[in-house]
Amino acid sequence: MKKKFKLTETDMVAIRDGANGYLTNKGASLYKESTYAESVEYYRLAAAMGETHSISNLGYCYLYGRDIEPNTSLAIAYFTIAANQEDVDAAYKLGDIYSTDKWGVKDKELSIYYYSLAAEFIIGDEWLKGQNVIYRNQLQDYPSLAYAIARETFKGGSMVVNLELSYQFLKHAEKGYEIALANGNDFYRDSYEGVKELLKNKEYDIVREEVDKAFARYYDGDE
Repeated sequence: MKKKFKLTETDMVAIRDGANGYLTNKGASLYKESTYAESVEYYRLAAAMGETHSISNLGYCYLYGRDIEPNTSLAIAYFTIAANQEDVDAAYKLGDIYSTDKWGVKDKELSIYYYSLAAEFIIGDEWLKGQNVIYRNQLQDYPSLAYAIARETFKGGSMVVNLELSYQFLKHAEKGYEIALANGNDFYRDSYEGVKELLKNKEYDIVREEVDKAFARYYDGDE
């Protein structure tokens, strides 16, 4: 018989005090332990209290069916609400959903819109005008987003081709994935290998040396 979910006394105090961050963190911890059913309940409570990350996390639960019936429409709805509150992960995930046929809603224009919006939440919109992003190390906290924009600004992508900008985003993705892997997030392994492979592309040779030197100086302390 399935154990009935019950809030603890501390949970009730957190609800009384409006500590929605506590509930979100508890939900996230349960999610990491694959205790999805309880995780969802904490996300729902925190979302009802207005916590943006929990709203976004509910999108993930509905998208992948984490102990609830998968529902792409509800996932998109939760991600959209969170993206409207400038949640980077939600905007990125909408870009991801619309980029492929996997979810049955492919729309490349919408995908690019949400990828661009997610990046704008992090670094503003100057990069859309071609400004370099070498020193925007905040992108390394979102390597999958950096990887996506690198692909879209590369030849064959859906954005204006900009090899220098593409390579810069790719370098941030590389560093971000290296940090994530060092922290035990092995599920990024395949994406990291994809980044390493794309970095070798000869199309980047015209920008490679200059960008590599700039990254080495700024991030590795090389002179």
